[in-house]
Amino acid sequence: MEKVGVYISGLGQSFQQESFEKYAIRLKNEFCFTDNGSEFELKTEKIVYTEERDSTVVSIFKYKKDNPDNAELVYKLYDFKYHEILTERFKKQNLLLKNLILLGLILKKLPQLFLRIFSRGSFSRPYLTFYAFLVLLVISLAIIFLIPASIDIVTQYGAQKEIKTLIESCHLDFEKITGFLSGLSQKTKWFVPITTFILLVIPESKTLLTSLATEFVCVDQYIENGDQSQLVLGNLDLLIEYIAENDPKAQIHYHSYSFGTIIAMDLLFPIGNVPSANTKDRSELLITIGTPYEFINAYYPKFFNNRSAQMETKLTWMNVYSIADALATNFRKDTNRGPALFGIDGFSLLPININYEVTSDKSMTLFNFITMYAIRMHKCYWDASPNGQSCIRVLCNEMKARGFI
Repeated sequence: MEKVGVYISGLGQSFQQESFEKYAIRLKNEFCFTDNGSEFELKTEKIVYTEERDSTVVSIFKYKKDNPDNAELVYKLYDFKYHEILTERFKKQNLLLKNLILLGLILKKLPQLFLRIFSRGSFSRPYLTFYAFLVLLVISLAIIFLIPASIDIVTQYGAQKEIKTLIESCHLDFEKITGFLSGLSQKTKWFVPITTFILLVIPESKTLLTSLATEFVCVDQYIENGDQSQLVLGNLDLLIEYIAENDPKAQIHYHSYSFGTIIAMDLLFPIGNVPSANTKDRSELLITIGTPYEFINAYYPKFFNNRSAQMETKLTWMNVYSIADALATNFRKDTNRGPALFGIDGFSLLPININYEVTSDKSMTLFNFITMYAIRMHKCYWDASPNGQSCIRVLCNEMKARGFI
């Protein structure tokens, strides 16, 4: 049987400087390291599985050094590109509207954020999440409060006459409006230095905070907005259909990372629905790397309720996690390494836990907390270069031991 993988990547910061091609190279490198005397090469192609969507396909071939013409296909990997579907609405908005959307999300989630501080359940990092949301709140407010400050400056220097004429033409009181803007500007002027301090202290602050904002907003839209999730999962169903038609003997492995793991779970264990026939017949392995399962479950507590259990006995599930990663889930009631103690709510299927670390355990110091070290470690599963070490080694070892490759 042919072994076929579907790669479902992350969003936001977990998508920065990362690509499907890099993942495929890492996988190929691990094949090389465990098979002396053979060479492996990649062949890349583009396929179109609907009128609007395409996928990059990487095939990994194996051949003997003395017989390069007799190559054997050992693994094929398809890329599921969902980012445009999920983020296009948010990215099309201007900066002000993005900040208003982000501000609305944070205010909506404040009760849940406070609740998790005092009733954390199995989610072990509620303080860090609260801090991350607080930073995003300050920055979104700072950008919004720059507007009255900017108008106040304009009215005081150079354009007062023009603005006065414009305001009075709308039958509004110029003195009251300028007085209000001036007072608001004075009361909120401390937001700017605080924001500047945050951007200076947090490493890679611009990338981290922008991507976190994108991730939080798009995750919320996916979970709360049924249209978005139906469109994403519908396209994934179509990709599985394409694979079934073109690789009749394919057994499918889902290589998912970060938010991509939630999409994979949604496909295999849908809400109020059942998996497609091809998904049920062809799926044999779910791989979750750095899954934010507990984060989602903590702040959207009903999201994993009422799931279809049809795939519960048909799948093997491997979960790669890092203790240092605040967003990853080890499926335990503590922050220790070890076998999983629970899976998706109400299911008997437990993941095979695979621990991967790049540093020795670090205590949560004030500096690490302020600089969001544990959130930044969500990218720790591989180096930016595909030739660096990665979690793919421990993953491939487990896959090989269980006969999946």
